[in-house]
Amino acid sequence: MRKTSRKTAIASITLLLIVLIIASIFQFFLTNQADACFGRRRHPPLGRTIVKHFVYPDQTPIGECLEVELWNDGNEPLQTAHTDPSGTVVFPGLHDGTFTIEYSWQGTKRYETVRIDCTRFVWEFTNEVPYWTVIKTFYYDTQPPLPISHLKVTLDGREALTDETGTVVFDGVKAGKYVIAWVWGGEPQSEMVEIGFQTESPVVLTNFLEPKSGGGKKSRVEL
Repeated sequence: MRKTSRKTAIASITLLLIVLIIASIFQFFLTNQADACFGRRRHPPLGRTIVKHFVYPDQTPIGECLEVELWNDGNEPLQTAHTDPSGTVVFPGLHDGTFTIEYSWQGTKRYETVRIDCTRFVWEFTNEVPYWTVIKTFYYDTQPPLPISHLKVTLDGREALTDETGTVVFDGVKAGKYVIAWVWGGEPQSEMVEIGFQTESPVVLTNFLEPKSGGGKKSRVEL
């Protein structure tokens, strides 16, 4: 009977010790996890990275050279970066907190607030930015100017006819250099148009063409 009681007592003590050890390990783990997250807010290390992608509505990247700034919640500038060919900027070495991403698109300042914390080291965000619209209007170079309708105009391989107001519209245009072309008086004519990130939309262009009897050799272009 005594042997049984002793064995039971030893088993109970052993089990208790095992439970205490497991509890200690579990408590240590929880404490370290809490320190890893909440403790870093008291003593924030630099280690978070914000990765920002800029794309068009069709999800293709905008390309390089868009200037992007990162500000902290105290309205202080922290870093400035420019998009790479994939339309991406990277802001490394950040601590937990709230940040503002600032950039200018089509001549308008845009802002986005992001919050990062200890749950991961790399935070990725994607911004969808709008296309441009190009509006081109043709007039006879007369007094008063008269609209030229049904004139075929091409931009980057896309064709359209001017309406009764002499206007043609191209939507969904991305930043870049384009040639707008048409034929007048039997001769091909063209105009180079460059659209940058800060170009306002719509891009409004106007051409004044001499009547066809003049051979179409002279035109007046207004932007």
